[in-house]
Amino acid sequence: MIAVARGGTVVFNQAYGLADADLGIPNRVDYRFGIGSLTKPLTAVAAMRLVERGTLRLDDPICKYVPQCPRAWRPVTLEHLLSHTSGVPDLFGDVPGVPPDSMRMAIDRVIAQHATDSLRSVQGERYSYNNFGYFLVAYAIEVATGKSWEAVLRSEVFDRAGMRDTEYDYVWRTVPRRVRGYRVEGGALRNITYHDHGAYAAGGLLSSAADLLRFDHALEQGQLLADSTRRNMFTVRQGNYALGWQMTTTFGRRLRNHTGGANGYSSWLGRFDDGTTVVVLRNVEGAAAAKALGCDIAALALGLQPSAHDMNHVACGERP
Repeated sequence: MIAVARGGTVVFNQAYGLADADLGIPNRVDYRFGIGSLTKPLTAVAAMRLVERGTLRLDDPICKYVPQCPRAWRPVTLEHLLSHTSGVPDLFGDVPGVPPDSMRMAIDRVIAQHATDSLRSVQGERYSYNNFGYFLVAYAIEVATGKSWEAVLRSEVFDRAGMRDTEYDYVWRTVPRRVRGYRVEGGALRNITYHDHGAYAAGGLLSSAADLLRFDHALEQGQLLADSTRRNMFTVRQGNYALGWQMTTTFGRRLRNHTGGANGYSSWLGRFDDGTTVVVLRNVEGAAAAKALGCDIAALALGLQPSAHDMNHVACGERP
């Protein structure tokens, strides 16, 4: 799925490939894909809306919200978690795949097992991509609001941006217009092994290209955040990463972007400072491929020569 917008107007939206390879069903523009870590910018925007209202503060220590918080985590703030500079160990792989409404209990159990762990680096000093950090952001959102992370995203982001096709990807439910996910092995397309990904606020959403364009436009038009909040959100802390976004320069233009990789899916969203936005959604694993394709599409949209097989793609961002 490839979609391009300029200044909020969709100029290209086309589906490619198969939604179900066994049945030979082609993809359609209204089909929905797992977006993996593209969930993080949406979680970050929801958090920043709460910051604007004073429900959360960026300098809030995470231990304000986590009851059995390890002593070593006491200096870690929401800003550190949102920018992947917390130094907290990434315990994502230790958290079992459970539905979002059971996630805080699962997180508590994992934290208890690591109560004496030290930070991996001094908070704020080093970028290190951390899925578990976004679990903790969602934890804070839920405690501060008394609502589920999913409900907060619905009211604070999805509804305001008109995102009707975005929701949590409950693997075991039947979900209208959700495409099947695949991986490539030995040059052949393979069905994925389904499991409850438990990706929560770090990578658990399902969306469409049109919805992601709506999100991007609403963010740029001030429908989600005030200008001052957006400037803060887009300010790099460490390693080209701001709060929920990677900020780089590509093709001589400033680029705000994020990649997503999930079980059977990959994605990329990039917004250039001239108002060009590109969304790539694939129902095949391989986040690097989604990013590379997005860079090529962006080059064409900007009237430049695509460069899929050289190192120019580093400019679109090495990090997820």
